[in-house]
Amino acid sequence: MAIIKGRRFFVVNGPVDPGEGDSIEITVTFASAPSSVSSAFPKMKFNKTKAILMEFDDDSIGLLTAYEKLSNTFYTDGCGNNKNFSLGLALNARNNYNDELWAGGLFSNKVTFAQAIALKPLGLAIYNHSYYHEPTGNNPKPEKNWTFPDKNFTEMDAFILEMYGYKTNVLVVPTNYAGYQLLARDNNYLCGLSEGTFDGLTPYPSQFNALGSIANIPKQTYTAIKRTFSDNWTNAGAQWTALTNLVSGSNDFFNIGSHDIGDGTNFNSWIDSIKSQLGDTVLFQSMQEFMEYKHLKEYVTKTESINGNSVKITLDYSTVPNKNISWYDLSLLLTSDKAITNVSINRSDFALSYNTTTKLINVIKRKTTWA
Repeated sequence: MAIIKGRRFFVVNGPVDPGEGDSIEITVTFASAPSSVSSAFPKMKFNKTKAILMEFDDDSIGLLTAYEKLSNTFYTDGCGNNKNFSLGLALNARNNYNDELWAGGLFSNKVTFAQAIALKPLGLAIYNHSYYHEPTGNNPKPEKNWTFPDKNFTEMDAFILEMYGYKTNVLVVPTNYAGYQLLARDNNYLCGLSEGTFDGLTPYPSQFNALGSIANIPKQTYTAIKRTFSDNWTNAGAQWTALTNLVSGSNDFFNIGSHDIGDGTNFNSWIDSIKSQLGDTVLFQSMQEFMEYKHLKEYVTKTESINGNSVKITLDYSTVPNKNISWYDLSLLLTSDKAITNVSINRSDFALSYNTTTKLINVIKRKTTWA
C-alpha cells in the first residue's frame, strides 16, 4: 500500500525486512556436544509472566508527566540489562472545531511533535486515534468535510507517517464510533483498542474487567482489544483494581488508557506498587510492543540444526504477515543437556543478550523511523 501526503510518497508495504535481509542466524555453543537441543518462544518477551499495557489518548500532556517516572523505572531483559517502563500515545491531528493542530504547540495540554519524537527511543509507540476526534464541529475548512470515519482513519495514518516519521500499527477507537475496528483490520493494522466498540469482532479479553490471558488470544492477523480506562488517579481509580486482580488472579495482562494523571503523585505510587508486588516478572509497555512480539513468535519461521557442540537457530521473518513491525524483538528459551558457553548472531544491526543459567536468548531491534 502506498500513502500520498502532499508531495511526499511513502511505500509502507512489502516483505517484512528487519534491516539486512529476512533471516537472523543465532549460533549457540555448548561445553560439549549436546545429545538434543530444542528452543521455544516464551509467551511474553524476556520470559515475563505478567504484562501491563498503557496509553494516553488525545495527545495528552500527561504523557510527559508519566515519562518522568517511567524513564527511571525498569524491568530487566532476563539477562541483566535494564529496560525502562514505556507506553503508547493515541493521537488526533486537529481540533474538529477550529481545525488547529493539536500537536502544533498551540495547546498547552498537548504533546508537541518534538516531544513525542524524542520519546521514541524510550519505547514510546504512536497510535491512530482519528484525524478529528468527533464527526461534528464548526471546522472552517469545508474541503476537509471528510467521510467519517473512513477518511479520518486514512488521513491520520498518513499524518503520523509524515509528521512523526512513524508507521503505526495500532488503532484506538475515538469515543465509541463504529467502523474504526474494521478499517484498522482492512488496512493491515495489528490491533485496535476500545472499552466497548468492536464492530462485530470478538474482543480479547472478553471479561468485563478487561483482564485476560494472552494464551486465549488466537493466532490471527488482527485483534480487537478490550481495555479498561481511568481518569481517576486516586486510590479509588480503576488502575488499582486492575493491578490487584492481576496480582492475585490467573490472568496475565491488562490494557489501560487515560486522558491525564494530574500531577503524577498517584500514578507514581501505582508504578511503585507494580514494582513492589510484581518485581521483575512484569512488562510495562505499549500494546504495540506487546502484540508485535506475539505476532512475530507465531508467524516467524524457526529452524534448528546441530553441528558438534553448537546449534544454529535461524529466524526467518519473511513469513510474518504484518508489514508495519516496529519491534523485531524475539526471546528464546533453550532446552539442552549441556551448558551454554557462548552465543553469537550474524547481524550487527540486532542487539543480543543471553543468560547461560536460564538459557534465555534475546534478539533486539526496533525500527522507529520510516523515511
